Amino acid sequence: MDLRNDENILSEEDAFKKKLEDLRRRLTHLCRIFPCLKQCAHLSNLLQEVFKLREGLNLLEQGLLQTHLKCCISPDIKVPGEVALAVSKLSAKRHGAIIVIKQKNNLDDYLRGGVMIDAVVNAPILESIFFPGSQLHDGAALIRKARIEKAGCFIRIAQSPSCLEALNLGTRHQAAVGLSNASDALIIVVSEEKGWISLALGGQLYPNVGTFALLKSLGNGLEEKSDR
Repeated sequence: MDLRNDENILSEEDAFKKKLEDLRRRLTHLCRIFPCLKQCAHLSNLLQEVFKLREGLNLLEQGLLQTHLKCCISPDIKVPGEVALAVSKLSAKRHGAIIVIKQKNNLDDYLRGGVMIDAVVNAPILESIFFPGSQLHDGAALIRKARIEKAGCFIRIAQSPSCLEALNLGTRHQAAVGLSNASDALIIVVSEEKGWISLALGGQLYPNVGTFALLKSLGNGLEEKSDR
């Protein structure tokens, strides 16, 4: 592993520890003032403190997630910027989607049916594929070398264990985890119930990774523009 990368990870780890310690101190302060809740004058200040604490936890979670993904996603894995843009828009509209980005493994045994598209990756095309009511909406789109090969594919993988039930995630996520467990593909899922953008890789699900800005900030193999 690159020594500079090791140093960056350690530096980020120290920063996370400091943020976590700060959040712990603020939470301890909140616990101390709980006896004052009967006094209405304290409620406004308490709500503000809770809001700040929640924002701090969200920022800490995003930072940890980015570092985790940098460690787990190979630099060889490319996510075209048009895909990131498309899933961001689909997430905002809560249009469900599942996009399979092929790597080295042959996926013919796992993807059934579908309609040939054979087009350069383009956000409007992906948005139209997953528009509710589209005949291709419920299937998966297959991307290889920044081209949309097929859409409307059915993933022939046994559903993953019930660990996803705790997150209240449906069949798209189960199929994504199953396919990522059987191949080296990277699968991006947009939840129509929550609007979450999630990644499945190596049999693991990374739920709610965030929006386009967060996807771009990962940097490790993510391209800002599609190869043309």
